[in-house]
Amino acid sequence: MSHIIVGLDIGTSKVSALIASLEGNGNVNILGLGKSPSSGLLRGSVVNIETTSRSIREVISLVENQSGEKVHSVIVGIAGNEVQGFTSKSMITTRAPNHEIKKEDIKRLIDDAKQVRLPSDRVILHVLPQEFIVDGIEGIKDPVGMTGIKVEAIVHIVTAHITPIDNIRRSVNRAGLEVELIAFEPLASSYSVLSEEEKEIGVALIDIGAGTTDVAVFEDGIVKYTGSLPIAGNQITDDIRKAFGIQRDEAERLKITEGYAYQNSIVEDKRIIVQGLGGRKPLEISRSILCNVIQPRVEEIFELLYKEHLKKSGYIKSLSAGIVLTGGSALLKGIVELAMDKFEMSVRIGIPTGFSGGLVQEVQNPIYATVAGLVLYKVEEIKKGYLSSDGGFREPLKRIWEFLKSIFR
Repeated sequence: MSHIIVGLDIGTSKVSALIASLEGNGNVNILGLGKSPSSGLLRGSVVNIETTSRSIREVISLVENQSGEKVHSVIVGIAGNEVQGFTSKSMITTRAPNHEIKKEDIKRLIDDAKQVRLPSDRVILHVLPQEFIVDGIEGIKDPVGMTGIKVEAIVHIVTAHITPIDNIRRSVNRAGLEVELIAFEPLASSYSVLSEEEKEIGVALIDIGAGTTDVAVFEDGIVKYTGSLPIAGNQITDDIRKAFGIQRDEAERLKITEGYAYQNSIVEDKRIIVQGLGGRKPLEISRSILCNVIQPRVEEIFELLYKEHLKKSGYIKSLSAGIVLTGGSALLKGIVELAMDKFEMSVRIGIPTGFSGGLVQEVQNPIYATVAGLVLYKVEEIKKGYLSSDGGFREPLKRIWEFLKSIFR
């Protein structure tokens, strides 16, 4: 019997949805995939619930028609500066020296990690084990099956501000749906665009969307660091709009069709006719002139990523697999070459994989990395047993609801 899973990526410029079926043999088939323009978000956060819910309804209606399935609940992503991560430690004891550590013990260990003190306006999204320690023996990846009395875990805890999470929930509910699970978007994207080998030897996943640029660093197969910048594709579009005095839609079109992020990648310096604003004469520019506007902003994003996240994380020298770029802005021509020049390491574009059938070719675009990853994240957690196939991990949503009730009681 198949199980239906629906991912919903509520982005600054678009809302994407993917509906898939998880088959009994473990295969995941894409039944529906689509996107709708979004204007209810600013830098990744919902600022207009009604507009956002309308975009959600549009894209959900699209994938319902494609798949013939009725959608009731969705897995949603969150990113941006409202999401923060830090390292913590938890500990439990077992009943006897010869006690065999089981999954239930790991769950107790994770539950203990959730008891960390947080400001009242923040909620835990993920507790990601980095390393286990059994009776002083360090460096254990999976202690299940081992014996011991004292079991410890070093974990990476991802938290989010309660307000943007609640606004996401309200937008989804207004569209007639339930939020089944909220996941940090770069973590979700890693399930669709990173290989296990890359995560093992060290890699940075950089998701350059419209409103935010988010990063997640992996080593030894686990998340080591997460972070975000409030600068992304929209700033590039605004730079073009201001530089040439044109409408925003025209600036976005220019960026997508003619834009280069790196002068050295331009093979043909094509002349471009730009429509004038308010009856003004058309403007003639070249790809190199357009690149003179785009490249400085992309360089700024990369420099801030290096300074504020990759270097600060302490893992910059551990990225043996280099960097994987994804998100809509990863489609900028020449961005891989510029990233290789700036970071001085290997760089590739992350294309979603991991699906067995259905709309497999259609999903192979970095703009779908997050929505594809949300589905695959849920699939993986179901297989691990951390999520039930009919309920999902609802702890953050429960805590949010309890917090809100306490305010208005």
